[in-house]
Amino acid sequence: MPVLSQTSAYVALLLVASLWGSYPAMTKLALPDLPPFMLALLRCVIGSAFLVLLLARRGFADVRSLGPEDLRAFAVLGFSGIVISTAFTYLAIYLTTASNAVILQASTPVMVAVGARLYLGERLSGFQWLGVGCSAAGVLLVVTRGEWATLRLGNLHVGDFIVLFSLTGWSAYTIYGQRVLAVHSPALSTTVSYVLGTLMLVPLAVFTAPLFRPPRFSSRLAWGVVLYQAILGALAHIGWYEGVRAVGSSRAAVFMNVQPMVGVLLAAVLLGERIGAAQLVGGGAVLLGVALTTRSPSPSPT
Repeated sequence: MPVLSQTSAYVALLLVASLWGSYPAMTKLALPDLPPFMLALLRCVIGSAFLVLLLARRGFADVRSLGPEDLRAFAVLGFSGIVISTAFTYLAIYLTTASNAVILQASTPVMVAVGARLYLGERLSGFQWLGVGCSAAGVLLVVTRGEWATLRLGNLHVGDFIVLFSLTGWSAYTIYGQRVLAVHSPALSTTVSYVLGTLMLVPLAVFTAPLFRPPRFSSRLAWGVVLYQAILGALAHIGWYEGVRAVGSSRAAVFMNVQPMVGVLLAAVLLGERIGAAQLVGGGAVLLGVALTTRSPSPSPT
């Protein structure tokens, strides 16, 4: 499968991050009817089935050729990307506020960039590090509306620390996945890791079920959220890995800062929340940060 061009990869990453930006609000709508781990399991079961159908159209020759080492690598991706990142993000949203969650998500690019430097040997230029910082500062400005006191430790909830834990899973999924993508296609990597991660979710959802209120499987709203996140989320994982393979994990991670921007815009459109100067300035800082981090290095003088 050909690698995306740099421009196509940036467009794909932007679309994926924008889609994921809608998840916190949608998840909040479903959580009264479905416990967080059950919601994650239902989403991932449907998403896995959908991905397997897509892979079946290409044939299963690649799957049959997988060895034990390949399956171990995909199991790492499934555990980090599905169990730690996806399932515990739902638990975090259940236990904390949306604003706190998006504030903490601003640390994702830094976590991925540092991890990629340590594990993959990736190097970011001074301008790219400036872009990471600029983008993160813009996100904080947007979600706090310039009221920096909201970042005090006393305002943090248990769910905030679970957000950070889930972000380590996403960072590992992105960084380790870049090495897996050197051997396997994004479609195969996403499908097999999705299926293995979903199997790992089953005991977690079953054993934690008594800790939450009983699920209401009759809720049409909850099922609508499950289907929305399952189908589009499965495609988004493929798009994410396509982008990572094309531009690297550090640059791809910066697009995660688009998520809270989308959340703020949706709140304004759907809930009538006012967009003030802090949001406008912060939005400009996020876009500037993305531009700096994704800029191509200048050619060396000859």
